[in-house]
Amino acid sequence: MTQSKQSITTSLFRDVLGLFPTGVVAVTGVGDSGQPIGMILGSFVSVSLDPPLVSFLPGKSSSSWSKLARCERYCINVLGSNQEDVCRALASKSPDKFDGIAYSESDWGNPMIVGSLAYIHCKRETVHDEGDHEIVICEVEDLAASAPGTPLLFYRGGFGTFTSQSLVNGGSALMEKVQLLDRIRDLPEALAQELGTEVSAVALVENEVVLIGSYGRSRTVDFPTRVGQYLPFIPPIGGVFASWGDGALKDAWLNNSGTDGSTERNAAMNSISNIRRRGYALGLGHNRSLAWEQAAYFRSVGDPQISAAELCRRIAATLEHYNPETLDASVDHEFHFAQAPIFDAQSQVQLALTLWGPPGKMPAEEVGKWSSKVLETALRATQRIGGVEPENTWAATNTKL
Repeated sequence: MTQSKQSITTSLFRDVLGLFPTGVVAVTGVGDSGQPIGMILGSFVSVSLDPPLVSFLPGKSSSSWSKLARCERYCINVLGSNQEDVCRALASKSPDKFDGIAYSESDWGNPMIVGSLAYIHCKRETVHDEGDHEIVICEVEDLAASAPGTPLLFYRGGFGTFTSQSLVNGGSALMEKVQLLDRIRDLPEALAQELGTEVSAVALVENEVVLIGSYGRSRTVDFPTRVGQYLPFIPPIGGVFASWGDGALKDAWLNNSGTDGSTERNAAMNSISNIRRRGYALGLGHNRSLAWEQAAYFRSVGDPQISAAELCRRIAATLEHYNPETLDASVDHEFHFAQAPIFDAQSQVQLALTLWGPPGKMPAEEVGKWSSKVLETALRATQRIGGVEPENTWAATNTKL
């Protein structure tokens, strides 16, 4: 059966070709006066292995390309799924597209956007005129994979990413957590939108706490994302998992602190009691937490100056400020986060949602209101996946803690 020809309109062309998902890259360079310039493209391909060639296809009418066309060398930034904000900023008509975007400079001075999955440094070889676009062929001079994660994709007029069925780096256990998060993702999204902040999701995989999802935007940090970070399962990180875990998990968490019978160990044991009593973990103090959050981020993007020992040291320093027994109602507090558990049908914690607080301070009563929001959201998530909240019997069955 043959199909009759039809007029190929612009809208039809876009609709049909939009069914083919493409990766998103930021092509960056340096302008005549030394200012950073860049543009977003979904038309980027590898061309040849020997010699190593790549190509991108800018539109002739693009004002950004008119500036980049004068550059001899470019940096191709392969954007990650958590960099949609970077994508929208560079695709805008703003006169200062790089305002608020963190980047370093390549050996050729071109912007390398922090958090990108990969960087490809190339030199323009030839430019071909084809229709309303140009085909730019470049020789690759250097390249490197940078941050972990999945790529940002453009599909049917919108942005997204993918979950590979054969992904092995994270292991099947991690993939199960990601798939579980997919079932309830609208709940943290709605909470983040309601409060104008960030809500992230974490999972415990083996002996690490993995940040597997983020919704909204934090107002207390300025680095691109938390997603893809692997944190050590040491006090106070992962307290929600330890608090409802079995004896072996609690002991592992306590032993990971590297202390035995010390003040720090007693503080960690007390935090378990306070988390169980409240139903969620609580962190106070923006700057105290920022020290380890920055270290975790830069370690996740490959900064060799942040060792595992240094990250653990910064995390341990916040122990006394997390999960206090009570909040003084006579003073205001820096509410940094509240984290609540999501349980499965066996009343085991599978995920935890973290609600990140706003800048400044708030009364203890307001801290309670914000915390109750994430607790209610986690409860709805538990119910959606068929989970069951356990009875709060920890104090009776674990008196030694």
